[in-house]
Amino acid sequence: MRPLQRSEFHAFLIRCRLCIIVISLLFIHRSVLPQQPAENLFVDAYGIENGLRQSMVSQILQDSRGLLWMVTGDGLHCFNGREFRVFRIPYNGTYSNADNMMRKIIETEPGIFMISTASSILRFNAFTGKFDLINREPSVYHHLLDVLIDGKPLVWVYSKGLSIAGDSLQSLILNPAGEKKIPEDFVPVQALPLGRESFAVIGNNGIMIAGRSGNTSGYTYNYKWTDAGECTAMAADRSGNIYIAKGTSLYLLREDSSWLRIADVGMHINPDLKIDHQGSFWFSDLTTKMHYRLSGKKLTKIEFVEIAGKYYDTLKPSVKHIYEDKMHNLWFGTDGNGLLRYSPDKVIFEKYAVGFTRCLEALDGHIFAGTFNKGLWKLSDDLSRAERVNPALFGNNTYILDLKSDNRGRLWIATREGLYVINRAGRCIYTFATNSITATFLEPSGNLVFLQCDASVYKFRADSDPALIGESVNNSVNSLLYYAGKQWDGTPLGLFIKPQDKDKNMIIWNEKDSAVLQYEIYQLLPLKEEVWAATGNGISIFSAEGKLINPYSSLASLTGEVVYAILPDNFGRVWFSGMNGIGCISRDRKRVIRFTMRNNLQSLEFNHNAALLGPGGRICFGGINGLNCIDPSRVKTERELPRIHLFNLYVSDTIFSKGIPPDGISLSLSREAAHLHGSVYTSGYGDAHEQGFSFLLEGYEKEWNTPVASPAFAYRNLPPGEYRLLVRYTDPFLNTGTPIPLLTVKVVPAFWQTLWFAALLTIAIIAITVFIVKKIQHFRYINRIKALEQEHAIEKERLRISKDMHDEVGASLTRISILSEIAKSRQQEPDKTQKVIEQISEIAGNVVDELSEIIWAMNPKNDSLDNFAAYVRRYASTYLEASTVDVKFHFPDTVPSLPMSAELRRNLFLVIKEALHNVIKHSGASKVMIELQIEKKCLSINLKDNGRGFDGKLLPGTGNGLHNMRRRMEDCGGTFRIISANGQGTEIITSVDL
Repeated sequence: MRPLQRSEFHAFLIRCRLCIIVISLLFIHRSVLPQQPAENLFVDAYGIENGLRQSMVSQILQDSRGLLWMVTGDGLHCFNGREFRVFRIPYNGTYSNADNMMRKIIETEPGIFMISTASSILRFNAFTGKFDLINREPSVYHHLLDVLIDGKPLVWVYSKGLSIAGDSLQSLILNPAGEKKIPEDFVPVQALPLGRESFAVIGNNGIMIAGRSGNTSGYTYNYKWTDAGECTAMAADRSGNIYIAKGTSLYLLREDSSWLRIADVGMHINPDLKIDHQGSFWFSDLTTKMHYRLSGKKLTKIEFVEIAGKYYDTLKPSVKHIYEDKMHNLWFGTDGNGLLRYSPDKVIFEKYAVGFTRCLEALDGHIFAGTFNKGLWKLSDDLSRAERVNPALFGNNTYILDLKSDNRGRLWIATREGLYVINRAGRCIYTFATNSITATFLEPSGNLVFLQCDASVYKFRADSDPALIGESVNNSVNSLLYYAGKQWDGTPLGLFIKPQDKDKNMIIWNEKDSAVLQYEIYQLLPLKEEVWAATGNGISIFSAEGKLINPYSSLASLTGEVVYAILPDNFGRVWFSGMNGIGCISRDRKRVIRFTMRNNLQSLEFNHNAALLGPGGRICFGGINGLNCIDPSRVKTERELPRIHLFNLYVSDTIFSKGIPPDGISLSLSREAAHLHGSVYTSGYGDAHEQGFSFLLEGYEKEWNTPVASPAFAYRNLPPGEYRLLVRYTDPFLNTGTPIPLLTVKVVPAFWQTLWFAALLTIAIIAITVFIVKKIQHFRYINRIKALEQEHAIEKERLRISKDMHDEVGASLTRISILSEIAKSRQQEPDKTQKVIEQISEIAGNVVDELSEIIWAMNPKNDSLDNFAAYVRRYASTYLEASTVDVKFHFPDTVPSLPMSAELRRNLFLVIKEALHNVIKHSGASKVMIELQIEKKCLSINLKDNGRGFDGKLLPGTGNGLHNMRRRMEDCGGTFRIISANGQGTEIITSVDL
């Protein structure tokens, strides 16, 4: 071997170096994690139209009550899943515009937050909605860090370094524990607690781990510094492990402060690194435009997609912050796209738009889709990949009607032109020409395949050499099932059940058979000793004996709906599709969960015979625009429900608090403004359109409101009383939680609506009732007495009339009778007879007058003073007319019509009559004056003549006339007085109360 020349040696060294470089590059390339195909992350976007004032969201935080808060370029916002509430600082006074440019937020205690802005540190009270200024340095950014020391946040300010933010800023005293000290140009990027007494802070040139020691007190810390360039991010998992992004790699920070590299992601990581509850890393590159998820050793690029009807909107956000809430939703704060939410529990179907999908079949872990004029497709189980199968044979003019695989791995394809059988390579190995509108593969039996084409049934041998071995004419069948010793035929005319024939080679039902259900049957499914039927009128369920049972009331919601297909999953649930989307019936059969376009359906219209229990238990349905699949294991229909809290509250049309109302509120309302309205939020943050809230105002309502998507409640003009407001939450899977009390309210009644007033009123009513009853009884007693007195008076009047008739009229009539007899006996003596007749005439006239007086006294129409006065005037004038006595009346111009009893009238009249009689008979008077006076209800009647008079001393011994006059007045309760003297006339004075 000859020695190498210098030039050759240098060439050899160059080649060696090149080899080393190539090998190093290959090694580095192999150490970088391979990136998987991009994954669509279906998100919901919330922005300006939802009340966000500024589309840059710098940080997101869920507080101790589950409410989301976020700091933006224009104030603090909270979010209830539908709308934002904004808390801003006014531009005047102590605060400036820069104070609303908020960057970081941390909760120090329930409802109390510290917020850093472009130039200040603020404290915010969520219950009052008020800000307090802690520190301000114009144009100096206050970097709030995720570490609490004695309940106070750690903050870095250029002028003070690391400090504690309480009522003011207090700098930490940092003592190095080794030779290395913190570089002067150290600027913190992130900080995380390592325990109660220690924390870690990273910067672009290293990491500091600080902790209190037994010899230190207050805010004095010992620290250890480690040089480490290119540190960009730090995050902690659920177990408290700390991970650091340095350069393009991720490292685990061990307890001994050593670093363990776990992955090289091939890019520098943005400072906002997030580890979710499953241990996956979420991050962006330094441009914040490229987004990734690292799960184990699988690095996946993330594309943000928003469903807009039946289309997608691809978002290109600049992500500023990633946050995982208590229900494992991921929130992305962006610069320009507002707030994005990704919910892992939201049901998102895989979708592939292959056009009108008529039938589906699974073979060798793939899904085959037969379409209308779009050919035959072979798709991966997750629909991420698809390819046409033999497009030369199944072109865009081929209508594929049904698919069936056999046990030799071949695919049988029924089209309108005929039957094709292809092998795994897609090569056609058998054809059979037909010309049919419809075609359906019926249940196979061993190596036999039954194909119904219109009204014909063909039987094929499915061995290595497929061939037609039989044909029959039969009615159309949609679904054929052999179960429980019976043949179940689902047809367009209904369901027919008959005993199973020993030889299942041919279909044997006909139209003469009677249908047990007269709706079109699209599919039959045996399930736990039941047979489920998808029909043109919902889902019907039969017992193994063939009796319609329908044991589940929840299925009544499907009445009138066309259901094409039903499929069971491995979790006891039943899935269905039809003319109104896809649904899922829960394991307990109490809930029918519906899925819509928001769940990424190809459309709401699916097709008959296009359903498949696919590879790995996937549920697949075909529709008019393509097919949808889903892994049922990802659908968690049973879950713990979140709590519910008040979001805002208005009392008597006035806001209760400028902040967020606390729990357990007790209100007292005036009856004049007994109004209450507000809204609630749930920490679950599910899809706003798929949640349900129902309210009950206990004491006012008897039944719960129907669950609705709106979280608002309103009550107006509440009556006085005490009430309790309850809310009940229903999640998108129709799980309903227990009632949660929100507040209590008392509407203060008016004093007349109070209990004491009601008691007093009751007592008063009882007392008044007793009084009235007693009064009524008294009145009844008095009326009874009056009635008895009246009866007595009537009886007395009758006796008087009888006596008057007997004493006066009777005596007169007796005299007339006697004189008549005398006249009869003296008929021969005319002169004497004439005198007797004249006496009879005079007596008869007196009788007539006496009867007239009796009748006048009896007539109730005369029971008034005016009638009495008129009668006295008339009687006196008539009585004195034939005498020489001149009468004068001194009566009032108008005599009032005061009532007078019949007895009083009679007695007064008889007194006057007797007085006039005495004037004519005894006084020898030429004049008499009758005076009537009425004062109030006292009646006075005076008679005065100018006769001879008599000695008043002789009055007690006078005749019965004067005594009768006195007696009559006393019987009436009146007075009677006589004034007389010899030669001076006589005056009679009477008075009585009417």
